[in-house]
Amino acid sequence: MNGAVWDFCILAAGQGKRMESSIPKGMLPALGRPLLQYLLDAPNPNVYRHTVVVVSPDTQEAVASVAPGAQVVVQEHRRGTADALKSALPALTLTDGNILVIYGDMPLITEETLQHFTSFFTQEAAQMALLCAHAPFLSGYGRIFRDDKGRVMRVVEERDCSPQELEITEMNLGVYAFRCNILEEILENLDDNNAQGEFYLTETVDMCRKHGYTVAALPVPWSEEFLGVNTPGDYSRVLSVLRERKAALLFDRGVKIIDPASTYVDWEATIEKDVWLYPGTIIEGKSTIGRGSHVGPYSHVYESRVGERCRVKFSVVEGAVVEEGVTVGPFSHLRAGSHLMQGVRVGNFVETKEATLDSGTKALHLAYLGDATIGKNVNIGAGAITCNYDGVRKHHTIIGDGAFIGTHNALVAPVRVGKGAYTAAGSTITRDVPPYSLGVGRSRQANKEGWVKKKSAGDTK
Repeated sequence: MNGAVWDFCILAAGQGKRMESSIPKGMLPALGRPLLQYLLDAPNPNVYRHTVVVVSPDTQEAVASVAPGAQVVVQEHRRGTADALKSALPALTLTDGNILVIYGDMPLITEETLQHFTSFFTQEAAQMALLCAHAPFLSGYGRIFRDDKGRVMRVVEERDCSPQELEITEMNLGVYAFRCNILEEILENLDDNNAQGEFYLTETVDMCRKHGYTVAALPVPWSEEFLGVNTPGDYSRVLSVLRERKAALLFDRGVKIIDPASTYVDWEATIEKDVWLYPGTIIEGKSTIGRGSHVGPYSHVYESRVGERCRVKFSVVEGAVVEEGVTVGPFSHLRAGSHLMQGVRVGNFVETKEATLDSGTKALHLAYLGDATIGKNVNIGAGAITCNYDGVRKHHTIIGDGAFIGTHNALVAPVRVGKGAYTAAGSTITRDVPPYSLGVGRSRQANKEGWVKKKSAGDTK
């Protein structure tokens, strides 16, 4: 920036009526973080004196939570973008330096573009500048009017354009630069004589001309980074671009994504080298996937850690820790507090919750393991469950190393199965089973011979 002093201001107080959403535009989720977060991260923080975000009263708290390094100021009444910038003036140093102003619905803008624009402004020695482009579609963008010498004379918002003016293909992109010492004078002299009855920031172009200030415009090639979020369709397109950017970062790390179009990875998720992501995979939050693991197809990992050389297929992993060499699925559900240690195997329709499974343990089908501590090399039979809830409180089950839990067992907590113990198939275990013992908790079978024939004859006594 050639030593120039800069402030950075984001105008994020717009209502976003066309989004038809109860969530403010800037707080809409995009790969696990609010849209506004991308814009806050775009400029290099080391070159800006102040960062100011202008918000509406009902979004102040939410924006402040994602912008700890910025000053959040409130536009008390929604009276347009110029009024929003006016709300920021008390937070700025108006005696010297420059200010970069950008609309808050442009999460794809890049640091390179902002650096290019601010350098251009400094070199032009102008009092105001804006970024513009000829674009393949123009809906929602203001049109740039130039004189016969190519100088920008004014910007007209789309709602105020005549049919002839709508034919202009050069658009205002919503990125501005000002000398700080002219802002107060320019903003005070604007009026709201337009279709919206608002104070437009675009009117500062004409106002600067009237005051004899130089206005420069930097034309750039149209790019997806200038997409704004004004409608659900815009939001979808922006999400698509962000997904492509995340995928590109993963490709650079050696991640193999079989079908990027059907794979969703949050921005903060960490995927290590040589991970394979199969179609239908969703990885959310600050999840981590260790080197050499395979996730998917059709698996969902949320705020979890999956270690190296794991296999997760057709399964849900949420709030869990999965260590090295673990196999999950198909159709497993690891709920919050699950901890699967090295080499554990859980399979078809197995659910865990607040459960620790030590190394080598396996539960391959039809089991529920909740509020349990399970030792090493334990075998959990099909249909086994820990009965952890008595209707009021949760209770814990402990299973020792090398134990064998029989098919269709119900372990009624609190209960302990000792090291090396067995429980018989079909048992309901209500008392502790000592180490190396057999626990049997089932009624003795009784056969009534000839009962079927008697039933057919009408005698079932």
